[in-house]
Parts: sequence; structure tokens; C-alpha cells
Amino acid sequence: MKIAILNECFFNEGHLKRLKKVGEVVDYKNTTTEEETIERLKDADVGIVDQFLAPFNKNVLENVKKLKLLALNSTAFHNVDLEIANEKGIKVSNTPGFSKQSVAELAIALMFAVNRKLAFGDRLMRQKPTEPDPGNKEDQKLIGFEMKGRTLGIVGLGKIGSATAELGMGLGMNVIAYTRTFKKVKGVKMVSKEELLRTSDVISLHVPLTSETKNLISKKDIELMKPNAILINTTRPEVVDMKALYDALKQNKIYGVGLDYGGSVKPEDNILKLDNVVFTPHIGSFTKEAFFENLPNMIVENVESFVKGKPKNLVDQ
Repeated sequence: MKIAILNECFFNEGHLKRLKKVGEVVDYKNTTTEEETIERLKDADVGIVDQFLAPFNKNVLENVKKLKLLALNSTAFHNVDLEIANEKGIKVSNTPGFSKQSVAELAIALMFAVNRKLAFGDRLMRQKPTEPDPGNKEDQKLIGFEMKGRTLGIVGLGKIGSATAELGMGLGMNVIAYTRTFKKVKGVKMVSKEELLRTSDVISLHVPLTSETKNLISKKDIELMKPNAILINTTRPEVVDMKALYDALKQNKIYGVGLDYGGSVKPEDNILKLDNVVFTPHIGSFTKEAFFENLPNMIVENVESFVKGKPKNLVDQ
């Protein structure tokens, strides 16, 4: 059994030792082109890879003859041609939930950042240290609201959504949720998407990007939201109609948004000029626990279980 590590997976000596018990390990760490991917996987039974860096299209998958398992170092798998992988008999595993707590905590952090105008207030202080007067109409733009007793709507009640719901309940929020597959979570009321959009003070999105979830939050959906609603998106930007979102923010039809978007936002995008938006550079999973403990442990477990004939965390192909 040959195991090829194509990209950085934050393995320590203990992780590598476990992998070496189930196969011959070759560590490349930096693979980005089709040529490199094919060459480095040509004799491998298992490839441990980053689907955001190394390509896994039809050409690559048809030219790796021995490959049996593609072990991804991410929860996402949309950059892998699953149809071709299935035809070739290549199983694909991912790492669901490795950063669930980390992303959930960032969603809550963004909620507070938008509500209490933290980024805007920080900019004001750096320009000219000041103390606002609540009686001054101009300064009242810094006034937020208390979260206790407010309604938090979770769209997508998977591992991250459930963790976010738990944090919301801990803050004393009323938590409701919409998910395509009914799920029972203690303390969370399941509702329709329309009811969630109409009644939530904060809406947090936790769905993977698929053909079904692209533009899940459309112009029509945004129009259902309350004027004081906050939208949080720590998943992929394509889940939301960005033009409709910009228009709503520009016209103050919703209170504000928190977006963990990263490089999908371009310097020339007008949304960057709005004060009712808080951005983070796609850092939802950026914690020590997520990247240096949970992720490598899960990848190794995926490989070990596959070699033992009891695969886990295989994506639906």
C-alpha cells in the first residue's frame, strides 16, 4: 500500500508514524499542477490531498491507474470530479466537522461585530479617538441591540449549524432552524425557510455549496428579512445572491451582514465601501484545534479505516 501526501496536512511525527503502519508513505506537500498530481499519484493507492490546490478533474483521475482512495484535507469536495472518480472506482473521503466549533464561534463573533459596529468603531478610533453621544443623532448609528431574547435562525443544521445553535442558546437566544432533511436538536424549533427569514433577528448560513444551494438566499428571500436582520455567511459566497445583498445593504433594507469570504471579493467591489458589512478573510477554521489537532487526526483515521476495510467519511458519489 503506497500513500502519497500531496499537500500540507499539518501532520506531526505521531500522525506520520500511524500512516507508516498501514503503508509506504511519500510526502510531497506542495502539489499544484495536473502534471505533478498525475506523476505523484501514478503508483499510489491512497492520495492525501488538498482539492483547492491540486486539480482532480477528468484528465487527472483518468491517469492515476492504481488510486483507490482520495483522502481530502477539507470538508468541501466540490473541486473533485466525483462522476469520474466513481467510474474509476476511486473512493473520496473528506473531513466533516473538523472545524465545526471554530466556524460556529466565528459566526457568533461576526454576529456581535455587525451588531455592535466593532469594525466601524475601530476605524473611527484610529482616525480620531472619540466618545459618541447617544443623544446625538449622528452618533446613534453606533447603537446596537442586545442578543438575549432575540431569534437566531440557522440555515443548515449539520455539524457547524448545530454547534452555532448551541452557542446561540447559551447566549439566551431563541433558536430556530431550517434544513432540507428534518433533524431534531434539543432546544431548536424546526421551521420553513420563509418563516425563518421573516422572523429571525440573526440568520446564519451553514450549508455546503451544491447545485441546490447556489443562490439559496435570493433577492426574494432577502426581501422577506426584517429591517433589523443580520445575515451571517461563513460558507461559500455563491450561496447568496450578492447583487441583491448589496442592494439591500445599500438601501438599509437589512441591518447588516458578516461575511467570511476571503479572495472571492475583489478590491473594486462596491460592497467593500459599506459600513454595515464586516468581512473576515475566510478564517472560520483558523484555530489551533481545527488545523493542528482535528484535521490531521481525521485524515489519518480515514486512511486507517479504509485500509482496514471499514471506510468512514466517504462522500456521496
